[in-house]
Amino acid sequence: MFFFHKQEVVPQVLAAYKWRLPTKLQVSLKKSEDGGYIAFVDNVPGCVTQAETGQELFTQVNDALYTYFEIPKDYQPYMPTFFPPENVRAELNIQIPEKYLNTNVLVLTAN
Repeated sequence: MFFFHKQEVVPQVLAAYKWRLPTKLQVSLKKSEDGGYIAFVDNVPGCVTQAETGQELFTQVNDALYTYFEIPKDYQPYMPTFFPPENVRAELNIQIPEKYLNTNVLVLTAN
């Protein structure tokens, strides 16, 4: 029988991971030739992701940032969540999942 032990979140380590993330993002969006979107995080060199829908793009940008800054899965729920400004959410039909509405949220800007 196997037991999986969830890693304990250490406050000092959590603070160190949070300091890795930028306080603001500048994201450029481009429509993909195959459909969907490509997101370039302009102020994080080499951080690029893609998605089929605006809703998926929200998740993919956050995942790309956590991957880029090497944030372990156990610490990701405690990290700031980045989401696009209201005008971009409306344009791309992005609904913010309920679980993110009461968290530490930082707004990104889109070009």
